[in-house]
Amino acid sequence: MLLKYIVKNYKSIAHSIEYSMFPTEDNLESKYFIPLPTVQGTWKILRRGALLGPNASGKSNFIQSLDFARDYIVEAQKSGNKTGVPQFKGEFSDIGKNSTFQFMFCQNEDIFEYGFSLDEYRVDEEWLMILGKSTFEPIFQRMTDDNDVTSIELSRYLGKKNSKKRFLAELLKETIKKNQRNQLFLYKLSENGFSIAENIMEWFYNIRIIFPSSRVHMLEMRLMQNENFARFLSSKLVNYDTGIDRIFAQTKKVQLTNLLKDMDIPQQIVDEITEKREGLVNINGRLFIFNEENGEPMLCEMILEHSLAGKTFPFHKDEESDGTQRLLDLLPILFGLTAKASVYFIDEIDRCLHTKLTRTFINDFIAKEHKNQLIFTAHDINLISLEDLAQDEIWFLEKNKLGESYLKPFSDYTIPSDMVDGYSNVKSYLAGRFGAVPVIKGGFDK
Repeated sequence: MLLKYIVKNYKSIAHSIEYSMFPTEDNLESKYFIPLPTVQGTWKILRRGALLGPNASGKSNFIQSLDFARDYIVEAQKSGNKTGVPQFKGEFSDIGKNSTFQFMFCQNEDIFEYGFSLDEYRVDEEWLMILGKSTFEPIFQRMTDDNDVTSIELSRYLGKKNSKKRFLAELLKETIKKNQRNQLFLYKLSENGFSIAENIMEWFYNIRIIFPSSRVHMLEMRLMQNENFARFLSSKLVNYDTGIDRIFAQTKKVQLTNLLKDMDIPQQIVDEITEKREGLVNINGRLFIFNEENGEPMLCEMILEHSLAGKTFPFHKDEESDGTQRLLDLLPILFGLTAKASVYFIDEIDRCLHTKLTRTFINDFIAKEHKNQLIFTAHDINLISLEDLAQDEIWFLEKNKLGESYLKPFSDYTIPSDMVDGYSNVKSYLAGRFGAVPVIKGGFDK
C-alpha cells in the first residue's frame, strides 16, 4: 500500500509536492480506508485518491513522475548513461539541480521509506528506511559530497559485521564508481539476493500505471484461458449498459503472409515471423498463436455480442465506441481484487466515459474488502460530489503564473453542511472557490 509520495523538479513540478493517503480525523467511514497494523499501532490508509484540475495543470506529469521513478527503480541502468530525468524548465534558484522521488509504503507488514535524488548524470542521494517502534531506522544511506565522492552507510539490516552477507554488501558499495553513479544501490542489492531489497522491488513491480493510450496486455488470451474472467467481464459490460451481452475470444485459421502484407508489415518482419512459427505474436494489436505441433498460424480475436431485434450479432473491438473500449481497459482491474495487492494509478479515468460510469467504477473498486488502492486523475467536475468520494480523497492540482504545478487537498476547505451535495460543490468549484479551474482569457473578435 502507498502511504505517501513526494516528488520534486520533474517536468511542471518544481518545488516538492507531497501526496498522502492518510485520511483526516473526520473520516470515520470504514469503507474509505484500510486498517494497517504497524509496530506503532494501527494506522488508517485511504483506498482511493482523486486528482482533479484543468487541462495543462500537471495531472499527467504527476502520474508520469511515478512512472519514471518506478521504471528507474525496477529496470537496470546501463553504466555511464545519462539518467534521462525530464526536469522543470523554469528558473527557480532554490530547487537546485536534482530531482527527488520519495515513497512511503507498506510491504509484507513492514513500513518502508525509499527515495533517491538525481541530476542529469548521476544519483546523488539514495536512502532506504524501515519503521521501528519509535522512528524510521536506516537500512542504507547514500550520499555524494562536494568533492564528488560517493559514500554508502550500511546498517544491521544488511547483515551483521564480519558476516558473509555484510561482506557482499560492502563489495557492492565499491561498484558505485564513476561510470555506475547513474545506478541505484537498491537494484544492486536485489540483483544479488538481499531479501529485504527483493521484497521492496516486488512492491514497485506491482505498481500498475494506466495512461489513456494503455491497453490490457493479452486480453484475448485471458478471455480464452479463464472462463471466470470472461463471465465476469461479460456481466460487467451488461451492468454498465454498453449494449454488449457477452464477450469472448476465438481463434481462426489465417493465411499469415497475406494478412501481414495487407497490414503493411515490412517484408523483413513478415519473413522473421513466418520462419519462427512458434509461441504468441502481437502485431499492431492483433494476436497470433502458432500451433505447437505443426506451426500453423491462428488469429485470436475478441468477439463482443450484441442483441439487435431479437438476434445476436458479433462485433469486433474496433467497432465499439471509444467509451466501451475504455471500459475494456479498466474493468479487468476489478477482477481478482482480493488476490495480490497492487496500487493502480489511472490517468484520465473519465476519458470517453459518462459521469455515471466513472462513478460506478470507482465505487465498484471499494465494494469489497481488499488491500488494493486506486489513484486517478480526472477532468469531470461532477466527481467532486461527496456522495461518491470522501473529502480527503480529493486533491486539486493547478499551475501558478510561473508554470509550476502544485497540490491542494480538498480537506483544507471547510464545507458547510448545506453544501455536501454534488451540485453545490460543483457550483463552488466553477466559481473558483477551491482553485484548479481554467482561467478563460478574452481574445480579439474578428
